[in-house]
Amino acid sequence: MNNHTTDPASDFAILYVDDEEMALKYFRRAVGNEFTVHTAGDVPEGLAVLEEMGERIGVLVTDQRMPGQSGVDLLKKVRERWPHIVRLLTTAYADLEDAIEAVNRGEIFRYITKPWDIKALRAEINQAMEVFRLRYEHAALMREKLSVWQRLIQLGRIRDLIVMGGSFAHLRHSDAAVAAFLHDHLQGDDEDVADSRHLDLWGLTEAEIQRTLAFVDTVLGRTRLETAAPEPLSARELIALGGEPLGEVSGQDDAALPEVCLEKASAGRLLHELAAIRAAVSEPNRHAHISAGETRGGSSGLVVELPAPGEDIRVLTSSERAGTLIAYLLAYHLGGSLARSPGGEGIVYRLALPEDQDTAHVEPPRPGWLENLLVRLESWD
Repeated sequence: MNNHTTDPASDFAILYVDDEEMALKYFRRAVGNEFTVHTAGDVPEGLAVLEEMGERIGVLVTDQRMPGQSGVDLLKKVRERWPHIVRLLTTAYADLEDAIEAVNRGEIFRYITKPWDIKALRAEINQAMEVFRLRYEHAALMREKLSVWQRLIQLGRIRDLIVMGGSFAHLRHSDAAVAAFLHDHLQGDDEDVADSRHLDLWGLTEAEIQRTLAFVDTVLGRTRLETAAPEPLSARELIALGGEPLGEVSGQDDAALPEVCLEKASAGRLLHELAAIRAAVSEPNRHAHISAGETRGGSSGLVVELPAPGEDIRVLTSSERAGTLIAYLLAYHLGGSLARSPGGEGIVYRLALPEDQDTAHVEPPRPGWLENLLVRLESWD
């Protein structure tokens, strides 16, 4: 490339398409000292160049009258597939009607008549590349602005979840549950955080408030359960609380597994939420497994490993994610733990429930857990 600027847009090239070999040579000679120029002899060849390097082309110039498909045919396809490219049509005076129609349809930035005036041609190409550069810079600024907004919204969602975790008076150890949930599910790019179509601060703020209120309402509605004293449950009785969606559960015989003393309503809701997660797993042959084990806090009891969807839901406060958070909240409320991690055949949830929820030790969030979480978030640029 002969353009030695540090402007990132200067790394983009020009593609010229024409079936006349001499025209290709003249064009390269006219602007090749200023820009990188690629050429093609017809529409299929031009499309092949674009398929290979379309993201690195800034300006397309095409002749109108060529064998087979015309320049306008090419411009239509480029407008759909590579809309970032500034498009120009070069044509003889006899074909000006096609060029004017292409301008009116928005398919080209400008048309250049043949035969060329070299100075005028260079001026048109420079102006087209300047338009591309301005669009490129604008897109880069919008991406930067969008990135900042996305980060602020992600931080807001994390803050909402942490505040929420400390406000559920009817649930025990909810702060530890939220910390575990965030550790397992925080993603680098929440879906639908914001996009360039609606960079409206007030609109986004209102939408986030509505989302959070609906999320809290869902979590509260599904965790405010009838209170009752813990009661003994065998492994078989516990699994039965999840219902048919939990699927087949393999593992040790019921007689070899310890009983667990839990609030039955909370355990039932927990198993139902996990069954809903289990139902989203596309591999039906991946079964849940139950065995004797320990909670994260070191209390002995039962461990249930359930297959989890390979693709995680990214939006932290979406209605779909509410069920997952509810499962974490109820697992910790019952003195147990829940963790999402890679398993032998894919992602699994490891649910550990203690023999006695009233005497179980629940490990509180480790010091510095929030700082570590924010460091993870900061590393996702």
